[in-house]
Amino acid sequence: MIRVLVVDDSVSFRKSLSFLLEKIPGVTVSGTAGSAEEALDYFQGSPPDVMTLDIEMPGMGGLALAEKVRAIARTRILIVSSFTPQGSAIAVQALLRGAHDILHKPRTSDEEFLFRTEIARKVRALGKSADEEREGISRVSKHGTVSLPHDRPKILVIGGSTGGPLAISELLGELKECPLPPVFIVQHMPPGVLPYFAERLSKTLGMDVGMAFQGEVLSPDTTRIAPAGLQSLLTEAADGFRVRMEEDRSGSLHIPSIDRTFESVASVAGTRAVGVLLSGLGDDGARGLKMIRDRKGQTFIQSPESSAVAGMPMAAISEGASDRILSPQDIGKALQSWFSAR
Repeated sequence: MIRVLVVDDSVSFRKSLSFLLEKIPGVTVSGTAGSAEEALDYFQGSPPDVMTLDIEMPGMGGLALAEKVRAIARTRILIVSSFTPQGSAIAVQALLRGAHDILHKPRTSDEEFLFRTEIARKVRALGKSADEEREGISRVSKHGTVSLPHDRPKILVIGGSTGGPLAISELLGELKECPLPPVFIVQHMPPGVLPYFAERLSKTLGMDVGMAFQGEVLSPDTTRIAPAGLQSLLTEAADGFRVRMEEDRSGSLHIPSIDRTFESVASVAGTRAVGVLLSGLGDDGARGLKMIRDRKGQTFIQSPESSAVAGMPMAAISEGASDRILSPQDIGKALQSWFSAR
């Protein structure tokens, strides 16, 4: 049974969310709290598996609570926020400091239906990963070697979902002092939050990180993030790779799709591409990473044991997409050594 603690300063939302969670098979609400200070009382004994957390609260606030919880427990933290401009910025800080995932509070009946589906999916996934970490289950025995070719790559593409923001920050943190090929990131995240994610990475890492735009030609030592709502493909240009954004016509579950971006990179970059697939729920990116590898590009997968949710890494491993299975920091160190030496 997945035990969930609901933390929100709104009494009505705590009640409605608790009612919704109790209807999910295999999930129980172990408690509710109207403040960060009250929530900490639930960590004196057996901590919950998952904590839903509102960011904008009086008193200590959600960001400080997330940091305290990560220091004392293995509880998975799901941010459930209205994402005002201030809330979005704080939510990104929480993700980069260890919160695991994020979900927008519903505002309409249509959003309410999607919210019900998404919170069930996310709570189950986070609860399962908490159980596996607590039991110390090792799902991968072979980590492979990190021997890399001599040719300098033309592009580095990174995909992530649940747990991806922190993993991306850790990986890029190892690369901030070395010369880089163009870096392109597809991260599953609510549309209104992505620009704050790019801004925060730029400030904390001191790197040129921004949102990609239609027709942009990617440059070395720059990192661009695919916007939400469109598929982002990379096409060949005379001086590198150009971003082409288009509406989804294939019924993809994710827009943008990591698979679609990776597949476009495999087609235009071939042996000079490097693909990295990080923590996430589902299997987006596994097929595209395999295509990069089939075209003799270099591929890396975040180790399942270091992932907040291991669905995407495990799917890629099952596809045979990589024999380099490492933590985000170790992926960054391997790439840093490669990029700096050539």
